[in-house]
Amino acid sequence: MNRTPLRASLLRVEQLEDRLTPDASAIPAGEFNWEQYSPTGELAQLVWEGQTLVYRTRAANAWFEEPIAVSSDFTQAQYSTRNQVQSAAESAQLVFTGDGTPHVLFLQESWNSQANAFQTLVQHYERIGGQWEHVETISAPWLSTWGPSNLVAEPGAGNTLHILFSETYTAATGVGNFGTGILWYGTNTSGSWQFAKVADTADPRVDVWFSGGDWAPRFISMAIDANNNAYVTYTPEFYIAGAFSTVYSQLNFATNRGGSWQTSTIYAPQDGTADAGLGASIAINPTNGQVSVASYYVDRYNTGSPQTSKLMYHTLNANGTWTNSDVVTAPDDYSAADGPHFTGFTPQLFFSASGQANIVFSDEASQHLPVTFANEYAGQIRMATFNGGKWSVQTVYRQNDPIHNQLFYPIAATYKGQTTFGGLQAVSQLDGNLNITSTSFSLVDVNAPAGPSTPAAGGSTLASPPTPQPPTLTQVNSSKGLPTAGAPKPAAMAVATDSQAGIATSVAVYNSDGSLDFSITPFGPTYTGGARVARADVNGDGVPDIIVGSGGGIQARVRIWDGATHQLIFDVTPFESFTGGVVLATGDLNGDGKADVIIGPDAGGGPRVQVWAGGTLQKLMPDFFGLPYPTFRGGLRLASADVNRDGTADLIVAPGAGGGPRITLYDGKSLTSAGGPRLIVSDFFAFDPNSRYGMFLASGDINGDGYADIVVGMGIGTSPEVRIIDGKDLATGQGVHAIADFFVASSKQVDGARVGITNIDGDNKADVLVGTQGGVLSLVTGAAITSSPVPSLALSFPAFTGITGGIYVG
Repeated sequence: MNRTPLRASLLRVEQLEDRLTPDASAIPAGEFNWEQYSPTGELAQLVWEGQTLVYRTRAANAWFEEPIAVSSDFTQAQYSTRNQVQSAAESAQLVFTGDGTPHVLFLQESWNSQANAFQTLVQHYERIGGQWEHVETISAPWLSTWGPSNLVAEPGAGNTLHILFSETYTAATGVGNFGTGILWYGTNTSGSWQFAKVADTADPRVDVWFSGGDWAPRFISMAIDANNNAYVTYTPEFYIAGAFSTVYSQLNFATNRGGSWQTSTIYAPQDGTADAGLGASIAINPTNGQVSVASYYVDRYNTGSPQTSKLMYHTLNANGTWTNSDVVTAPDDYSAADGPHFTGFTPQLFFSASGQANIVFSDEASQHLPVTFANEYAGQIRMATFNGGKWSVQTVYRQNDPIHNQLFYPIAATYKGQTTFGGLQAVSQLDGNLNITSTSFSLVDVNAPAGPSTPAAGGSTLASPPTPQPPTLTQVNSSKGLPTAGAPKPAAMAVATDSQAGIATSVAVYNSDGSLDFSITPFGPTYTGGARVARADVNGDGVPDIIVGSGGGIQARVRIWDGATHQLIFDVTPFESFTGGVVLATGDLNGDGKADVIIGPDAGGGPRVQVWAGGTLQKLMPDFFGLPYPTFRGGLRLASADVNRDGTADLIVAPGAGGGPRITLYDGKSLTSAGGPRLIVSDFFAFDPNSRYGMFLASGDINGDGYADIVVGMGIGTSPEVRIIDGKDLATGQGVHAIADFFVASSKQVDGARVGITNIDGDNKADVLVGTQGGVLSLVTGAAITSSPVPSLALSFPAFTGITGGIYVG
C-alpha cells in the first residue's frame, strides 16, 4: 500500500488544520489511545479522515499516512457537530501488541431484518510487512436492539487482544427516558474470541446526562494486567428526572480477576445531584501492580447546572475498597463570562516505567445562555504528575474564550522520556443567543519529535509551514585549523532561527567539519517565534546535549535533547504564565562534573535567574534577581564559565535591549553557598554606556591562559561587532581590557552578533561562534583571535535557507 505523506499536524503547543481534506474532516479515531508510541518508539496516530480510517506515523518532521479502510456506520464525510465527532471517535481503536505490531479495530453494525435487531461486528486489521491487511471480522454471538457503541481495546500478554464495548437495548430518546445497555468484554487469549457480559449500563450512545451535552466524556475504560486479567470502569446509569431536575451518575468498577466478572462502586455522588461517572481512566502501576483510576466529578444544582468540579484519583486497596483523593480543583484561567469555572474533565491516567502517576485532563467552563440552559465547554490540555508525595500541575496547551474555543480527547504518549500530547481543537460559530451553530475541528499536538530521518516506506513531504532547511554539507578550509577529511567529526555547533513570520522555528546541530548532525523543530512546525540554544553535557554521558528555549508567543519553555540519542529528556515551563522568550547559559556551578542549566527571561520579563542542576534536572538553588535593578523588564543576557580560575563556573549577567551594556559578574561558588550571590568585580560596561541595543554574551578561555574570557556581541539593531574581555585581568583586579574587537560581517548590517563558544580544533583556546544577518553561521578560532587584530573566519555559511534575520548560536 502506498504511503502518502500528510501535512505535519503534530505540533508543540500549536494547532494545525488538515489541508488535504475538507475543513473539519480529520478527527481522532479512539478516545484514550488515538495517539501512541509503539514499543519500538514509532509515534503513531489513528484518525478518521471523513469516513476513511487512516494510520499516521511521524518521520523527518512530517506525518505520513496509510489509509486502512472505509466505513460509514458511525462516521461522516465532514464533521460539524460534537455529537458527530463523538460517535465516530468512539468506534475505532489503535493497539500495539508487545511484538510492536499495530492493530486497528473498529465497530460496524449489520441490520438483521428478520430478527429486527443489529448484529455487532468488529473489523480487525493488522499491519504486516508495511501493509495493512484485514485479518478477521469479529462477530458477537447475539443481537442487540439498537446497536453498539464505545469500543475500547487493549493489548495483553502473549500478543493477545482484549475489547470492550456497549450495546443499547432501550434507547435514551429524551429526558426522563434513561435507556439501558449492556457492557460486553471479548478476548482472544484462548486462541479464538470469547465473550462475556460485564454489567448492565446506561445508554452512552445517546448521552442524555445533560441535554445537548455530548462532548467526549469517555464513559468506559479498560486496563489489562500481566496475567491477562481485565479491569474496567463504567457508569451504570445517567439519571435526569426532568429538563431542570435531578442529575445523577456514579462511577463503577468491574474485574474478571477472580474468574468471573465482579462489580463495585468506586465513587458515588455525595448528594442527590451530582455526576461521578462522566469520565474516568483506569491504569495499572507497572512497578507494584496497583490498580488506579483518575476521574472527573461534578456537583450540580437541582436545575442540572454545574456547581463545582474536580479531578480525582482513586487507588484499589487489597481488601477491595478504594482510597479517594482530590488532585486538582481549579482551572487554569479557562472561564466563560458567567457560571462556575471547573476542571478535571476527560482524564487519561498513565504511569511511567518507574511507576510515577500522570493524568492528562481538560478544564471546563459553563455559561448560562440567554434562551437555553447552562452550556458546558471543555478546553486546554493539562497534566498532573505525582512527585515527591504531592501532585504538580502544568498546562501544556492553553486556551481562552471557552464559548468559541474548546478541546476534546486530550491525550499523552510517552517513550524514553519524550512525552507528546494531543487533542482535537474545536472552534465554534455562535448565533445571537450564543448557541453553537457550527464547529470546525483540527488536530492539535504538543511536543512532537522529529522522528526518523526517513519514513518506513516511500513518499514525499507535502508543503507544510516553511521550515528552514540546513545545508546537507558545508565545505571547510582545512588550512584554517579545522579537521581534515577522515578526522573525527564531533557535533560542535548548534544554531537556532530567530522569530520570522512564515518561517518555522528550527534548531540545527552541525559537526566540526560543517556537515549536519541532526535538526529539530523544537516547538512544532508552525511555531515561528524563534528559539535560543546552548550545548553542554547535562546528563553526564560525555556527549554535549542540546538545550533549547522558546522565543516568545507561547508559555515560555525550555527543552533538552540528549546529544547521543537525540531524544527529548527534559521539558519545563520555568516562569509560570510568562509568554516572552527565555535566555540560556550552561556551566557547572556545583562541581559535580555535569553542566547546570541557567535560565532567564527575555524581553518583557524581570531579571530573574533560575538554575537547574545537571543530572537530576531539579532546581539547584532559589531563584534570584541577576541585576541590581529588579524592576527592569528588558530581559536578561547570560553566560557561564570559570572566569576566576577556582574550578567552578561563574555567572555573567547583562540586561537585554533597553538596558545599558553593563555586565555583572558573579562568583559561581557563592551562588550555591549560604551567603548568596557575591560579585567577583564591580559592574562594568562592555560598550558605550549610552548604547541601549542590548548585547549577547558567551564565555570561554579564548587566549588559553586558564581564565575564561567574556565574549560580547552587539545587540539587534546595530552592527555585528564582537568584543572579547580578558578574564584574567578581571579576576586579578587589573581592570577591564579587551583581547580583541572585530566585525564578523559588514559593519552595515544591523542585526547584531549573537555569540557562542565551542572548540573545533582541539587546542587549549576556545573558538567563537557568531550568528549574523541572513542566517549566517561564522566560526573564529581562538588561535586566529589571539594572533591577529582582524581575525579571519575559519568557517562561514548560511545555516538555514530562507532566513533574513539573525540566528542564535551555542
